[in-house]
Amino acid sequence: MPGTPAVAGETGRSLVEEEDPHLKVSLGNNDMGVSAHLQSSKTGTTRFFTSNTHSSVVLQGFDQLRIEGLLCDVTLVPGDGDEIFPVHRAMMASSSDYFKAMFTGGMKEQDLMCIKLHGVNKIGLKKIIDFIYTAKLSLNMDNLQDTLEAASFLQILPVLDFCKVFLISGVTLENCVEVGRIANTYNLTEVDKYVNNYILKNFPALLTTGEFVKLPFDRLAFVLSSNSLKQCTELELFKAACRWLRYEDARMEYAAKIMKNIRFPLMTPQDLINHVQTVDFMRTDNTCVNLLLEASNYQMMPYMQPVMQSERTAIRSDNTHLVTLGGVLRQQLVVSKELRMYDEKGHEWKSLAPMDAPRYQHGIAVIGNFLYVVGGQSNYDTKGKTAVDTVFRFDPRYNKWMQVASLNEKRTFFHLSALKGHLYAVGGRNAAGELGGITHDTFQKELMCFDPDTDKWTQKAPMTTVRGLHCMCTVGDKLYVIGGNHFRGTSDYDDVLSCEYYSPSLDQWTPIAAMLRGQSDVGVAVFENKIYVVGGYSWNNRCMVEIVQKYDPEKDEWHKVFDLPESLGGIRACTLTVFPPEDNSCSPSRESPLSAP
Repeated sequence: MPGTPAVAGETGRSLVEEEDPHLKVSLGNNDMGVSAHLQSSKTGTTRFFTSNTHSSVVLQGFDQLRIEGLLCDVTLVPGDGDEIFPVHRAMMASSSDYFKAMFTGGMKEQDLMCIKLHGVNKIGLKKIIDFIYTAKLSLNMDNLQDTLEAASFLQILPVLDFCKVFLISGVTLENCVEVGRIANTYNLTEVDKYVNNYILKNFPALLTTGEFVKLPFDRLAFVLSSNSLKQCTELELFKAACRWLRYEDARMEYAAKIMKNIRFPLMTPQDLINHVQTVDFMRTDNTCVNLLLEASNYQMMPYMQPVMQSERTAIRSDNTHLVTLGGVLRQQLVVSKELRMYDEKGHEWKSLAPMDAPRYQHGIAVIGNFLYVVGGQSNYDTKGKTAVDTVFRFDPRYNKWMQVASLNEKRTFFHLSALKGHLYAVGGRNAAGELGGITHDTFQKELMCFDPDTDKWTQKAPMTTVRGLHCMCTVGDKLYVIGGNHFRGTSDYDDVLSCEYYSPSLDQWTPIAAMLRGQSDVGVAVFENKIYVVGGYSWNNRCMVEIVQKYDPEKDEWHKVFDLPESLGGIRACTLTVFPPEDNSCSPSRESPLSAP
């Protein structure tokens, strides 16, 4: 071919156009996959060729030279013997930062012909050299630690990665403790994390084996402290911890540290008396005694529990879900009492324990992962004549409801939010159509604050804008009030697009960016510090809406993100950490230590 340069020594091979891998010009029977790229210039046509197999051929050539002892310029000796390994400095330096520094950094070994490697044994050194010359590595549990030690010492990163894959892919109940020990010894973070997750997922099964008592203290403490530890009751975890402590007498010094990870407040009083207080060190160790006192105090004050939350009272679940409660079915005008959570993995709604009575235009908020439902209406009524003052609290740990202090008077068409252990109820009306500054059909600006410590409501600075049927949520240390509507006379309403936030420390309101479209009577939830406003009703358009709008507090911007599958009004939404029901029916209640009615 005119203009095509000769390729010396490439007979019996093929050329591949780099821009078109399907175009091949055969030069013989042995296709070596040589790529060619056509490039034009003022001086004529130039082709650039790349061999896809050249590197492997060179590697094979160096390996053959090593096997035959040709051109080797240094000999390596393992620290545990006298066996010699002739190698090429260039090969070792190009594959390892350790050898590169040794042979080019002015060290005394740079000029030595024989080098003793005291940090590596014979098996490990052979594995590393074989890999450098062949790119191949065979691993089993017999040679793994020798290979790991050599790879770590000589800084052969690909071999370290292969060792990690080998360990992770072979974890079982029988070897998980040993794999964890290896991961900890050689600082294999990914493997260590995998072992922790494996044990958390299979902890009940591990308890049935002899490997459980071989767990090191640090790993057992981590597992017992994790919210991801499931399928075991706190009593079962306590008994397992006692079994581990009694396996060796020397372990009793860890008793207090281990027991700090057991959630005694979540046990029943009967279990504490019959199974925990009967254990000797739980009565004699000061820290353990205090843990039992903490549990007793927590259970004796159920109304104070939201402000008494700690790592030992939290639900053992890492599943936070969107939760909805109540609302009205627009076609039948029937008010719902259902509590549901959305399962993101299964893409389906699941039922939790329903309220005793239906709720619509109610307020919901979360304190300490307790869900509060405040006021609202028991029947569908646009004038709020069926407003109620009752307040209920849902405990996701036991899937149960309990009644707490009622509002000062019946209240509906308002919004509720929580901040720093307090509930804030904003705007709305009572059964007579009035509440504070609200007169008949006119919404006002009132802000009320509930303190669970004193079980009382107090008045705070009013909003800057009149609104009702709005939504409210907390992001950081601010309360955001969004949308809603206001009465313009003649039994008609307008959308309120303006939004604002409240600073409790200043007792002050500040305006923010307006919504893109009006939404009243909505659900609202905060996810990853963004506010999602869901569904509702647009008074300007006189229709239910399916829009979901997202507000970014950092950028002070609104965006439409997606639509609901159907229009919903009067529904309330939040995020809550729960135990997802295993099926789509209502989850049964778990035994609760609460003694309050």
